[in-house]
Amino acid sequence: MPKIPLLFTLAGMALAGSFGCTATPAAVIDCRAESNNTVTPTVDGANCPTFAVVGTCGSVTNADIVEASGLAASRKNANVLYTHNDSGDGARILAISTSGEYLGTYYIGNAPAVDWEDMAIGPGPQSGENYLYIGDIGDNDKVRTSVNVIRVEEPLIAADAAPGVTTLGGEEVFSLVYPDKPHDAETLFVDSVSGDVFVVVKADSGKSPVFRAAAPLSSAGPITLELVTTLQFGTAPLEGDFNATGGDMTPDGAGIAIRTYDSAYFWGRKSGASVAEALAFTPCALPLQDETHGEALTFAADGQGYFTLSEGKSQPLYFYARK
Repeated sequence: MPKIPLLFTLAGMALAGSFGCTATPAAVIDCRAESNNTVTPTVDGANCPTFAVVGTCGSVTNADIVEASGLAASRKNANVLYTHNDSGDGARILAISTSGEYLGTYYIGNAPAVDWEDMAIGPGPQSGENYLYIGDIGDNDKVRTSVNVIRVEEPLIAADAAPGVTTLGGEEVFSLVYPDKPHDAETLFVDSVSGDVFVVVKADSGKSPVFRAAAPLSSAGPITLELVTTLQFGTAPLEGDFNATGGDMTPDGAGIAIRTYDSAYFWGRKSGASVAEALAFTPCALPLQDETHGEALTFAADGQGYFTLSEGKSQPLYFYARK
């Protein structure tokens, strides 16, 4: 099994002034002030890491971002996030700053866009490079014989560049087939160590199977997903809404978060443990702001907290910091 650091840092932060946003007009604002706190996450629910709702450094006001369904923190560009719309939009992602300012639009070649629901950043075929993974995994009517994950190398965004429209090439499209029947899903995350891709089913009953596509992924033919565990949302310990709508893994692979419309949960992951083993333990409840139709969640690129974003026009971008 891959070795994962037992300790990962979620630095406690306090914002200066009005979340530190008014003093710096730059397009890529880091609204967080660092400290030296650390936390050792457990996998049994004890000594859970504690987060606080810091607030927002702004709203996502770009007119093209109306149904933000996925969110990912850039590993290549400081203080940059990526998002995408729900079904009905084209094969594009939009870059925003951590203050919500629009930084550019990136079309992804000829990638399919039936129902994009979530995105992540993780390793890929080239060692040391960061890749965007987009989950074309929505299926409200549960009729799709296969779903897709698109992978493309993360772009480099110049700090002084004006927002523009770019087409990314070199994308790969992976066709995923469930081993049992079609499912609707809105949660995708990538193992930061192994590169395995995980899909968490969204179900009105709260019963959410978790499926894995093991790395290395191949686009030569359909990939049959492997069922690794099943989560039950809506009842203890995963109280709240029944529908899993988004999630992410920490950049060092030592933690997993999955959210619903009104709740979010964190699972610590010990060194050498599989995702299934981590998800088998009691989760820690995470704070979550009351959002219009919240679906997206991503850990910050430095692991020092997480962001959430709701569908809808001019929605606030929230940040949650380790206390």
